[in-house]
Amino acid sequence: MNIELYDPHPNQEKIHQAINNDGYKYYVLNIGRQFGKSLLATNQVLYWCFNEVCECGWVSPVYNQAFKVYEQIIKAFADNPQVFKKKDGQKLRIEFINGSTLQFFSSERYDNIRGFTFDYLVCDEFAFQSDKAWSEVLRATILVKGKKVLLVSTPNGKNHFFQLHQLEAVNPQYKSFSMTSYDNPLIDPKEIDDARHTLPEHIFRQEYLAEFIDGGGNIFGDINYNSNPSKGSRYYGGIDVARADDYTVLSIFNDKGEQVFLDRWRHDSWANIVKKVADKINEYNAQCYIEVNSIGDPIQEMIKKLLTNQNNIQPFVTTNKSKQDIIEQLAVANQQKEASFLPLEWFKQEFEVFTYEYNPKTRVIKYGASNGFHDDGIMGTAIGFHAYKHLKLKGVYAVT
Repeated sequence: MNIELYDPHPNQEKIHQAINNDGYKYYVLNIGRQFGKSLLATNQVLYWCFNEVCECGWVSPVYNQAFKVYEQIIKAFADNPQVFKKKDGQKLRIEFINGSTLQFFSSERYDNIRGFTFDYLVCDEFAFQSDKAWSEVLRATILVKGKKVLLVSTPNGKNHFFQLHQLEAVNPQYKSFSMTSYDNPLIDPKEIDDARHTLPEHIFRQEYLAEFIDGGGNIFGDINYNSNPSKGSRYYGGIDVARADDYTVLSIFNDKGEQVFLDRWRHDSWANIVKKVADKINEYNAQCYIEVNSIGDPIQEMIKKLLTNQNNIQPFVTTNKSKQDIIEQLAVANQQKEASFLPLEWFKQEFEVFTYEYNPKTRVIKYGASNGFHDDGIMGTAIGFHAYKHLKLKGVYAVT
């Protein structure tokens, strides 16, 4: 059977030639967005499957990404279904007519990959997978009969992907490539230039120039903690209202940009939480913004009824745009030492796992916690700092 794969552009072809002709085992591909790295990896694994009888594994950070590649392969051969002997959409497993197999996994539950053995392995968006997934499970799958491994990703700070990318200099089994978005000749460079002018610099450098940046996905960098904030003459606060298993958070700043109070509550009645929030607002006589998305509106009214000054609470509508604005405002304030924060352990963890997702098609940046973690403290703090900046500059103060 004659099977034609894609027509790679010259820089994709350069990488394919190295993988298929050189004697390295590990190929670490550090590549910017819109280069076509996932397309490259997909066609490479299909090349292996069709040119010999082999067992291949594909690992993505989350299930939906793995399922997407599985679906793309199935659809690509919709007019040529005889290439498949079996396909299982539940197990995400394909058996080809020649006996080769390709199975897709998510590294979220990497223990499920234990015990598998592959001839070829692709780890897509490897920088966004747990380093333990690689060290404890994935590497073992290619120790016995593994021939080639692709570790493909856009950078995510100087994490385990960065470390493996550097091994070319000291380990003869490793070959590394770095390609920027400009290295795709099919993209108009003006499109990338436009992204440069519309994105924060650190995001453009990491996403498009494939630079390994200290901090990487963590936009805050070194946090300016302060355990002894000074007494202020006026105070400003932010309230992030809980949804599902999240926390309701109150964060209060003084008129010097120092966080003076931060606490969170959940698994309690709304009456008790509302009273605790209102008591603190009254104690500081703080002018506050409250997120009114979802259940925020009725909570605002409940708090308002308990305030000494009912003008001390105002609504704040969280959209992706307004969230991006207040998060980046907080990050800049931290970098410029314009803001300081209380060194609470749970709050420190939120800073450590707070990151972003970038969609190169829409150029939309979504900030939030890594999967399984909370960002309520950072959101309440970002809203509170926005109240400090916005209300102080406008000369709107709580009535004393």
